Formats: sequence, C-alpha cells, structure tokens
Amino acid sequence: MEVNLLDITTEELLEKFGAGNHKPGSGSAAAFQGMLSAKLLVTVISLTNEEKRRHKYKIILPQLLVKDNDIQERIFPDLTRLFHEDAIQFGRTITAREERDNEVDLFKNNKLGRTALDELKVSIEIPLSIGKLCIELAEISELVFESGFQSARGDSQVALSGSIAGLAGCLSIIQLNLLSFGSDEYFWTSKIIVEAKKLKSRYQELNESATAKIESLEKEVDSKAKLYNKVDKLLKRVKSKSKLNNTDIQEVVSELQNLMWIHKNTIWPSNTPGDPTKVLMPSTVFRKALGFKYSLTSDIGVLERDNEYTEIAGLIDQKDKIVLISSGYDDNIQNFTAAHELGHAVLHTQTIMHRDRPINGTTITGKRSLQEIQADKFATYFLMPSKLVQQIFRELFLTNKFVINDNTAFLLTNDSSADKLKNRCKNLRGLALKLASTERYNDQSFLSIAKLFNVSTTAMAIRLEELELIEF
Repeated sequence: MEVNLLDITTEELLEKFGAGNHKPGSGSAAAFQGMLSAKLLVTVISLTNEEKRRHKYKIILPQLLVKDNDIQERIFPDLTRLFHEDAIQFGRTITAREERDNEVDLFKNNKLGRTALDELKVSIEIPLSIGKLCIELAEISELVFESGFQSARGDSQVALSGSIAGLAGCLSIIQLNLLSFGSDEYFWTSKIIVEAKKLKSRYQELNESATAKIESLEKEVDSKAKLYNKVDKLLKRVKSKSKLNNTDIQEVVSELQNLMWIHKNTIWPSNTPGDPTKVLMPSTVFRKALGFKYSLTSDIGVLERDNEYTEIAGLIDQKDKIVLISSGYDDNIQNFTAAHELGHAVLHTQTIMHRDRPINGTTITGKRSLQEIQADKFATYFLMPSKLVQQIFRELFLTNKFVINDNTAFLLTNDSSADKLKNRCKNLRGLALKLASTERYNDQSFLSIAKLFNVSTTAMAIRLEELELIEF
C-alpha cells in the first residue's frame, strides 16, 4: 500500500529523506522546502492582517491578501502534488534503470535504456515546475519582508531563503539529469537548457536580494548598537556623578535629545519625524533608547503621604525596567510625569520601585527631595528645550522678547491699549499665562505654545519667564 508521505510524522519523514533511498528524493526535498516557505508566508501575512495591525498596513494588505489566497489555493497545492509526483516518478526512473542494468540481451537492454530516459524526462520536468513555483514564493517573500509585519521579518527571510534553496536544488537536479542524454535528444534537451538558464538567472537575482535583506537587518542592528552604546556611555557618566546642578542636567538633556535626533531614522524607521517637537516623547526614549517597558494604565494605586491620599500618577522600577503612567490624568500631566520618571531613569540609580504624585511642571508645595527636584528640572528641560521654545516663540510672536506696548497689545488682543493689557495681566506671571495659552496673534491662528509642547499652560508660562522671553 502506497504511504502518503505527508501523513506520517516529521521524524518519520526526515528518516525517509535520510535513509539513502530514492523515495522521497531530492526533488521532493526541494518541493518540501517550497511548501515550508509557503506556510511561513501565510503565517506572516496572517500576523500582518491581525486587527491591531490592519491600520498600520492598510495600504499593502489588499495586495498581501491576494498573494495569500494564491499561495493557499494554487501554489501550496501544486507543490504538494509535485512532492508526491516526484517521489513516485523518480521511483519509476530508478526501477527502469535497474531493469536496464539487469538485462543481458543487448536489444532489450537498449530498449529499456530508452524507456529509462523517457522516465528521466518526466523526472526533469517535475523539478522544473517546482523551481518556477519556488521563484513565485521567493518574489512574494521579498514583498512580505519589505511591506509585511516587520517584527516577523525573520520568518519572511527564512521563507525567501528556503524558496531560493528549493530553486537551487531544482537547478542541480535538472543539470545532473541532463548529463544522461546524448546528441539524439538534443532538440528536447536544448529546450530544457533554455528553461534552466532562465531559472538560474532568476536564482542569481533572488540570491542577491536575500543577501541584501540580511545586510539590511545587519545595518539596523549596527545602527541600534551605535545608539545604545552612546546612551550607555551617557548613563554611566551621569550616574557616576555625586552632584548635579541645573546646568549639568540641561547638558544631559541636550545630549540625550541630540542622540534621539541624530538616530531618528533608527528610532522611527517609518514616519520619521521632521519636526523636532515630535522627538520630545518620553515614552519613545524609554522604549527605544533605554529598553524599558512603558505602559499607560488606568489604575496604578494610591500614595499616602502625611495622612493625605493621592492616586499614583507615575511608577518606575529601574531594576526590572518598567514604567507605568496613569491614564487618569490630562495628557499634559501624563506627559510631564513621564518626563519626570525619565529624569529618574537617566539621572539616578534607584534600587527600589519609585512612585510619584501627578506632576504638571508647576511649583509643588511641601518638602521634596533633591532627586525629585532634579527630575522636575530634567522634565522641564526635556519637554521645553530652551532653543526650541525660543525659536517657536519667535515664530509665533515675531520677537525675541515680548514687551507690552500699544502695537503688541493690538496684535495680541485687537485692542491698542498697552495699559489695558497690563491691567488684565496684572504681573509678569499673568502675561506669561496669557502668551502660553493664546491661539491667535497678528491675526494668525495657531495651537498655543503650551499645546505645541504638550505641557500645562502654567508650566509653559514658568518656562517663558525662565528664558526671559517676556517683560512686564
């Protein structure tokens, strides 16, 4: 009774491949490599099509799903059929050869030899078909590697390499078997040679493509390694210092931000930001530069201090590299709290889990440790870097320093009275709050500078004062 080779266990199938018999043979092995590649591609396309990823891959998904259907409805079934056909056909070829070799009558021996060659022709045409299907799979693999779920590129690359290996095997089988034919079969063999050369040409192109993809992954690894090396050196240098003043902290922040900007293509391989304000994201620094798990959560817990209870806004565990930020607060509080925790991660060595109250960048009453004050300063410098705030302030308010006069009062309030504006603002902080929150100046509408930097109005107002961008 004929055994279906695909119905037996993997171990049994591998034993049959390694038993030294002709069934299953090299053609079936090549088909099997293609079948494995097909299944890997189906897996990666399925992962790409998961609901949580559909939006990200929505442009390429329709094309990938067409390829997926082609694999499952045509390519894989054809490879399965050829896997079995090769095992059966090569068995016939070997049997014909054995009958030829055992026949002593010269006329019968010659006739059996011709029969064996006829069987061998079929044994050549099967790997020719397998090779063509492997090319199709390799081409799909290229597309999936470049455009499918990027975290599964290992699977895509194995599918590509497996398809190419299957194709290489088919080429070797074809060339080896062609050596058995003489000049009387030149018409047939010449056609096969042309087909084989086409396969070989495509094989060389695909092989170069596979190598290029391995190199592209290597470049990504090298790029990340360069970033991580610089971050590691920065952290070791900073954490080794026993004292840090505000200037030190500002320099650390600038160095970290410069690293993020220089390596932005590594950190954001797609949708690379062109606007420096888009780099001011504590969550990205935690995930991409420091290797922390960063999560927003609705409930971290409650903090008790001096018989007062406050919901925890941020939690950092440097030992286990995890940061939790409460989603129960406004975005600007979440953002400043995250930047505050980033300050702890960069500046301090904390051996135990650390919890923080909600922080928005304004002055907090009560006693605070030096580390908490430093983390606040870090957050201020990180979210509102001086040069960038100055640049955007100048773009919005058309001056390096805002001074109240009749002209600026009119541009800000459509009222030319400087005295009225001063009376409304009352003091420097009032003017700072007004400018931090305004969304119109010189008859131009825009997002307020506080919203642009995703901080509270008060935090931005304080920063405008610190940078001496306003005068009352």
